[in-house]
Formats: sequence, C-alpha cells, structure tokens
Amino acid sequence: MTSSDTPRRRLLMVMPYQQLARKATDAGFDVWSIWDPTMQTAEYLDQVAENSRELLLADFTDTRALGDLIAGTAAEHRIELVLCLGNEDIQLPVVTRARELGLSPNHPDSIRRINDKSEMRALLNGGGLSPVAAVTVGDVGDVGEAALGLGLPVIVKPAALSGSRGVALLRDPADIDRWRHRVTTGGHGGPYVVEEYLQGPEFSVETLTVEGKHHVIGITAKRTTGAPGFIETGHVFPAPLPEVDAEALTTLVTSLLDLADYRFGPAHTEVVLTSSGPRIIESQTRIGGDRIPALIRLAADFDIEAEVFRTLAGTEVPEVRATRSATVGFFGFPPGVIAEVSPELEKVRGFPFVDTLHFPFAAGDRMPVTEDSFTRHGFVILTADSPEQAAERVETVRSLIVPALVPGPAADAVTDRTVLLIGGVDAHLEAYTRFGARVVLLQHPDKLTPYQTEAAHVLLVVDYTDWETLLPFAEAARRVYSWDIVTSLTEGGLSPAARLADLFGQGDGRRHEVSVRMRNKMLMRQHLAAKGSAPSIAFSTITDRASLEDFGRRAGYPFIIKPTDTTAGFGVTRVTSEEDLDRAWRHVEKLLGTRTDRGSTLFRVTEFMAEEYIDGPEFSVEAFGFDGRHHVLAITEKLVGSGHFAELGHAVPARLSTVDHARIVAAVEEHLGVMGVLDGPSHTEIRLSDRGPVVIESHNRMGGDFIIELVAAAYGIDLPAWSAAHSLGLMDMPDHPPGPLAGACVRFLTGTHGVVTAVHGADRIAARPEVITSSVSARPGRRTRPPADNWDRLGHVAVRAFDTTAAVELCERLIREEIRIEVR
Repeated sequence: MTSSDTPRRRLLMVMPYQQLARKATDAGFDVWSIWDPTMQTAEYLDQVAENSRELLLADFTDTRALGDLIAGTAAEHRIELVLCLGNEDIQLPVVTRARELGLSPNHPDSIRRINDKSEMRALLNGGGLSPVAAVTVGDVGDVGEAALGLGLPVIVKPAALSGSRGVALLRDPADIDRWRHRVTTGGHGGPYVVEEYLQGPEFSVETLTVEGKHHVIGITAKRTTGAPGFIETGHVFPAPLPEVDAEALTTLVTSLLDLADYRFGPAHTEVVLTSSGPRIIESQTRIGGDRIPALIRLAADFDIEAEVFRTLAGTEVPEVRATRSATVGFFGFPPGVIAEVSPELEKVRGFPFVDTLHFPFAAGDRMPVTEDSFTRHGFVILTADSPEQAAERVETVRSLIVPALVPGPAADAVTDRTVLLIGGVDAHLEAYTRFGARVVLLQHPDKLTPYQTEAAHVLLVVDYTDWETLLPFAEAARRVYSWDIVTSLTEGGLSPAARLADLFGQGDGRRHEVSVRMRNKMLMRQHLAAKGSAPSIAFSTITDRASLEDFGRRAGYPFIIKPTDTTAGFGVTRVTSEEDLDRAWRHVEKLLGTRTDRGSTLFRVTEFMAEEYIDGPEFSVEAFGFDGRHHVLAITEKLVGSGHFAELGHAVPARLSTVDHARIVAAVEEHLGVMGVLDGPSHTEIRLSDRGPVVIESHNRMGGDFIIELVAAAYGIDLPAWSAAHSLGLMDMPDHPPGPLAGACVRFLTGTHGVVTAVHGADRIAARPEVITSSVSARPGRRTRPPADNWDRLGHVAVRAFDTTAAVELCERLIREEIRIEVR
C-alpha cells in the first residue's frame, strides 16, 4: 500500500484557528471543525471551512448542546480524537465530553488543575512546588477583606480569564475600590484569586507533551506595563537567561505538568523569577498567544502549531535550536481619534528585519484606552542578532508609526476640582466625571435620570430655572461641598450658571449678561444693531395685531414671527401676506404665557418678535472659544422641507465652496466676538443670503439634534469632553481646527395626520455598522401629524460614510427602503 492509500485519521477540533485546521490537514488528518459563529467573522470561518471536511456551528455558552454536537459528530463520522486548542474557557466541557466518549488523551481533572488559577495554586501549594500565599473568594465584595488579610500589596485576578483581564495590583484600600469598579463594569465574574505580589522578571515556558513526556520548546521573556495592570507590551524568544535559571524554570514547569497528570498537548506557563527562585503565575493547556509561535518559528525554524499534529501522526518532537532573536512589540499609543495614519507605515513594512506589522486603524477610527491585551493598538514582529538589537528595532518602529490624533484634552488629564453642574443630560455629567471631577449636580426634577442618581457625587433636585429657589441651594452647596467651578452645558442651565458665576466671582463678571443676550433672540438683535454689525436686518417686538401689521408695512412680506426665548423651532411661523395677519396673531395669542409643551418643558413663552425673512440655504456652525479666540470646528448643512421650520436632517461637513466656507467662518467669528462670547462651545445658525451670511440665532452651548454625534463621527471631536476639559483647565487651544475625516448625516422620520398602526425595520437599521445612532419613537397607537417643529418627528437615523454626499444618500435610502411606519 502506498502512502497515498494510507487511511487518514479523523480528527474533530473545537474552536480551531484557521491555521490549525490547515496544519492538521497537512499532517494527514481529515478535520471536522466546530466554531461559535458569534466569535469570528464569516470570512474567517470560510477559511476554517476550506481546510475542514465539515464546519459545524454551535453556541459555546450552551455546553450541553455543544457536548451533544461533539457526540453526534463523533458517532456519525467515526472520529478518532477530539482536540480543543482554543480558549481555555471552553476546554473543560469539551474534554469532559470527549473523555466520556473515549476520544480525549487528557482527563478533565488535568485540564481543570492547570487552567483554573485557583485549582492550579492549590495544586502547587499542596505539592510543595512554587509556594505562593493565596486566597480564593467567590464574590467581588469579599476581595477587599481577603487582600487586607494577606497584607497589601497583593495581586487579584479572575480565576477563569486570560489576557490580563481583571488583573491588578492592589497597593492600598483605594486600589481595591478602583479594581472593584473596573471588574464590575467590565463584567469580569468570579471566583477571584488574591495572592501575594511576586516581584521579578517574567517569562513564559512553551511545552509540548506527548504520551506524558514534556518537551520544552523554549522560554520567552515577557515585557509588561508593570503595575497595576501588567499588560504585555512585548516578548523575546529565546529569553536571555543564564543556563542555571533556565533549568530551574523548565524543571518547575514540567513538575507542574507531572503533578496535574497532563498527557498530551501544548502548554503555556507563565513564571516570575523571584529572589527566592521561580514561581508560577498561571498556566494554560494551549499554544501560547501573543504571536509567540511566530517568534519560535522565526528564531528556531520550529513550527509548534504544526508539530502538535505531526506528533499525533507519530513523528518524534525534534530538538529546538534558536539561531537568532525574534521579538514582538505591541503598540500602546495615546488613545483618541486618528487624524492621520503615519505615512511611514509602508516604509516600515519594507524593512528587511520586519516580518509582520499590524496596525488595524485608519483615519477617523478611535483608538481605545489600553486596559488589557485585547485593547492594544497593534504589533510588530521582527528579528535581530540579539535581544538588545531587537528592543532597539521595536522602538524605532514605534517612533516611526505614531499616528496623528485629533486635538482634544490629554488622555491622562485629571483634576481634583469640584464642579457645580446645572442641569444637563447624562453625557454632560459623564464628561466631567471622566476627568476625575467631583460633581455636585443640581438637576431639575423633570430631567433626573437613573444614571445621574448613580454617577453624581452629590445630587440636589431643584427647579433651577427659578432663581429664588436656586440661589439658596447653590449657596449651601458652596458652604458644604466647596465647589470651585459652576457651569452648565444645557440651554436651560446656561443663564442660571452664568449668574452664579458672576455672583461668586468667577470669570470677568459679564457671563450672565452675555448668556442672557445669547439666549434671548430680541436682545441679540438689539445688541448687534447697537454694535453696527452687518448685515443688519429689520426686527421688532410684537405686542398686538397692529404691531404685526405695522412691521409688515415697514419690512415687507414674507416675514418671520417667533418666541424670543424658546428653541428647536418651537412657535416659529412665517407670515406670507397681509391676509395672513389674523392667523399669525391667533398663533401668538395661543402661545403667549404658556410653557413649551413638547421636548423641553423648562421654557415659558413670554414675548414674540418679528424679523425680516432671510432667504437662502441655512447652515449651523459649531465653534469653540479659548479666551475670546474662536475655532470654527464644523459647518453643518441643514436639510429642510417647505412650509415649516422643522429640520428634516443635518449633514457634515457642509458641501460649500471654499469661498462660501470662508465667508461663513468669518461671519461667525465676528458675531461671537461682538456678542462677547469668550469660552467654550457655541452653536450659530446662519443663512447664506444674497447679502452674504446672516446670523439667524446663536447659542453659547453645543448644538442639539444629534449634531454632537455627527461632529464626533466626521471630525473625531468629542464636544462634551472638550467642554468639560476646557472649563476644568485641562485643555489648551489647538494650533488649528482638525479637518474632516468622513461625512455624517442624520435624517429625521416624519409622518402625516393619522395613527401609527405598525413599525418595521427599526432593529435591522440599528445593527448596521455604518449607523451611528438610530431610534423610532413612533409606536402603534401614537397620533401623528405633518411636522410643524422639531418635536413632531417620529425618529431618526444617523450614519457615517466616505463623504457628505455618500452619507446623505445612505440616510435617504435607509429611511426610504428599510424603515416603514404604517399610519392609518
């Protein structure tokens, strides 16, 4: 019989990485693979399937169903061996079921003793190997007592997790509280191992066990961030170790594997070389991660992944001899939004010593804070003649590929200041707490949310629009909590916050005056007229029908009437002719003295004004002031309909000629200067008329209508973070405003007169990767009407795309084809 006629052995692998399926096939096995489709992309699973007789899909969290699938597949295809070389999270249930079928070389107890950090520590201490003082607790609330009982400092880690998730050094009681918050929000469940802090250089020992004999493939030197998170920043193979230390490490590791009665497979064991000798940190019955197999291949021409399957086929494990040094260096750049990827990337990839350069980010992407091995920013794998040369080359690569970030507050910016925050939404509170500020939140009872109740350091519930009620609360908070900044990022809180700032001597004493005239549209017009700001437009207070008629005679038709102190288009109407005056006056009489009845209910309609109608396309401008110097950050194109003042959508960056863009920027910068705005965000609405840019209204706050989200998506600018950081003194003015990285658009859903009977497609839309945010507020039974103002909308869809046109077209297509609101 020729070798081609030799029957191929049948192997079932659970969670095989695509290269493992290929290498098992190359070693002469027919492979059946099982994967959880939620853990990999369809393209990746296609690669696994290419090297498998069959790819079967399973939910790895349902271990009973997984076990049944293993048993059924084994019986149907006469499987000879079941292997799981993937995450240790699922190895135990796989080995347990395979052992019951007689298809696993290892006993489940062996896997448990090695992979579970608590079981491993008990095994080692019980066997007198690598003694480390340790306690295992089941609940996160018990970690503090265990840590104090052992004596700080200690290491704490979830017993069943890998990749540095939840690992921390606890040096004092404050560290315990911070760690508890981190693992709770991260969903890192127990049990937890609390153990003495081992100091010394760290290594990992790679082994391959065949029929109970442990072959040491090599020792890798580990580089980490150190305390408190111990995130791996790199590995070097082979580790530069004296022979006596290398022998001590390998003897200890093989003794652990003997003690656990491990019979077959790879193992990756992490060790600290302390002043008292080597001590094992943890071990896993799998091939080492973090690209260690690639280092072994490059340094010693030994493929540990392929060798697993060669040994199964009866080949002896060859001796491993390294001829050069190989290293992997992981990137941990400052977090933030990338403005520009380094142009040196391709040059670095061409260096003869670089094997792999992985940087999975593009302009506009947000690089996360590196909190564990899963949030690092890429890596380089390279070779060198020595570990020292390898380290130098890694640093050279890092320095060449640092990406340019969008300007903003420093990633590590923190403060110990106390802020009195007047009103606002959850994002405003989160922005201040992100920088470590102690927030005394003074919130209106109608606007309080569960998040604010939880996150505010101090919560005072009061109607902050009533000055006589607000003042005693603010004074008491000043005495008790010693707040040193008062601020607001929301429309209703701006004037009260500014009045308090003036009263308590913060700023130039004119904050309230400026805030009031920014808030009141009539005061804004009067101030601009007094300063001779051009172009001037006609305006007047409306007191009765006669005043309407008089304004029409002077200014001509059409003209606009609107409340002087509301937002979002509430109460705005256009008077088209003299015959329209009776309707317009009835409109005024109906709303005068009432509160806004939709959206925000904090504003009372006390006065109406008329102003000349300005024709032309409308835009809004987001700017940010630094001591009187204003950067225009984004110009937003308004998508409007006819016959009403409800905005149908917004798109950024606005599609403007260079000339028109410059004209709008100049007009807004002049306007903010004339109005006396010095610092922080502003939102200015402007029309590009035949007389030039004309300001319609302006606000010393961020824009609403999801413009914040659009600016973040298109420019990478976090406006709440900018606002909080600047008021806390944590952010300097950037040299220049960042340019656009993409296009973004929000489109609002509107209806006609009727009652909603059904809504289709909303969930499908929300799951699309290009969708920034979406929601449909329409529910069966809700009455609808054509839009009169912004509060008549039925929902929204916001997207990010290559440019503005693509974003607008995508939004239009999604609301036209994907979402259907049926109205009777």
